[in-house]
Amino acid sequence: MGHRDRGDDAVGPVVADAVLGMTDAVTTLVREGDLAVLPLLWDRDDDVLIVDACRADGAVGTVRQVAPDELQRSVALSSHGLDVADAIHLAERLDRMPRRLRVLGVTGRRFEHGPMSPELRAALPTVIASVATWLGIGPDPTDPTEPAADPAPHDTG
Repeated sequence: MGHRDRGDDAVGPVVADAVLGMTDAVTTLVREGDLAVLPLLWDRDDDVLIVDACRADGAVGTVRQVAPDELQRSVALSSHGLDVADAIHLAERLDRMPRRLRVLGVTGRRFEHGPMSPELRAALPTVIASVATWLGIGPDPTDPTEPAADPAPHDTG
């Protein structure tokens, strides 16, 4: 999720582009607008991982898992129209929830029109490695023959 022209909000599409180049075992979709269509993009058998920028405490580029039921539904519209929480709620109401749904928030600071912040741009390799690990396509950290990835911390709280 995200907007390529809204600073750090571009992280979702940038990560999706990177994952697309890593494997054909994962289908990537970039959504840069209203998320009301989101429930129509997945099926009940799917394993869905949503990556979106978020405002949060901590270092820019920190990857944090957020339980879908912990997302707060917006009172106002986000830059997406409906936000991720609203789209998930809509999927529940339409009985269109995937088998597995995970949401990763990537901490950002700059969300106005313009380029991604230098801090997040510098953290992109770590963010991408972290998402690859979440998808099961990154190096196995227990295999000494594979180069170690340096994924961003996974905060499940």
